[in-house]
Amino acid sequence: MATATVDSEFMVKVGRMIFYITCAMGLWFFYWLAGIQCPC
Repeated sequence: MATATVDSEFMVKVGRMIFYITCAMGLWFFYWLAGIQCPC
């Protein structure tokens, strides 16, 4: 039972990490695309 609790907490941490990385990549890609489309 203890291992299951630790495993679930670990999965939550991994999920949050993946979520934050995805958000960061999305923002970076958005700014990159806007920079290419904007001649300024």
